[in-house]
Amino acid sequence: MLELKRGEAKFVLGCVTSFAAEFERGVVAVLARELPGVEPAEVREVKEQLWLLQRQLESRQTTTKVHDQMVGLIKRVLASERRRVAEELDRPLSKATAPAVVKTLQQRVTRYDVFMAQEPFLSARPQRIPRLTDFMSIRFAAEATVDAPALAPRVYDEKFHILETPRLFLPDLAYYRYECGLRDAELAVVYVDIDDFKAVNSKLTETVVDLLVLGPFLELLEAWAFGHGHAYRFGGDEYVVVLPNVSIKLATVMLDELRHRVLDARFRAKDVRLSITQGLCRVDAECPLTDREILARANTAKAFAKTTRKGSIALVEGPAWEPTLIAR
Repeated sequence: MLELKRGEAKFVLGCVTSFAAEFERGVVAVLARELPGVEPAEVREVKEQLWLLQRQLESRQTTTKVHDQMVGLIKRVLASERRRVAEELDRPLSKATAPAVVKTLQQRVTRYDVFMAQEPFLSARPQRIPRLTDFMSIRFAAEATVDAPALAPRVYDEKFHILETPRLFLPDLAYYRYECGLRDAELAVVYVDIDDFKAVNSKLTETVVDLLVLGPFLELLEAWAFGHGHAYRFGGDEYVVVLPNVSIKLATVMLDELRHRVLDARFRAKDVRLSITQGLCRVDAECPLTDREILARANTAKAFAKTTRKGSIALVEGPAWEPTLIAR
């Protein structure tokens, strides 16, 4: 039996109550509206599990005992609620400047991370929750979701007009996380950094580099991403790529191909050769991170690869979110 202290039980109860309300709104109510008179057994079972879990957690005893079979469900609830709370804090955190205020806001999310880092939650497998697409076609499930994100019109980098503007990255990621979630598919977010680019700039001057090196490099990156995802210019030598519906195995092959394309490229400045370092963040349908946190994790993976071995590829994925080299 899982034993929770009174404060822990109260915290988990709040999470379960919020999750149950969202499940009712996003799945149960939609199915009742779109498929009148039908309540799938899987949906009914989850409703009963959530109800039973709430009753157990409402105990006013010093210690609350919860059956071990509920651990996977609790982990799934905590991950979902962690993402919801973190997304709510995105805007307040973007406004805060005082370290004490930032720390106070972040503690609301840290509590989830600390809780899930303990056993038995750390090693438990999150319970799968039924989705609309288990019972309806993808098109009708998407139409039935009134607050589903949409893909914004394309806007390109103001300087080169080759890659997409970084302002599109967050709304694009939200859109593709939703679409991949409908299909129970993974996606990859990649941070790409040109190695030792400052030295190239110093050697040729920025104007010459833009014309003879950077422009052709951007065209190479755009051509590689075409038909597979979106590439955004985040700075002079840093770029971000979103690859929807791509597993880690496939992403690794694709990124290794990009790495070799860059190594083999001959630029208009004939004595210039480039290499890139890449950080890859794996995102699945159960990922508890916000869109901004995913970008930060990909950046962390890139920084790790840069420090460990320039020209390599590093991966970060849950539950530990610690970067490791996957290609050299």
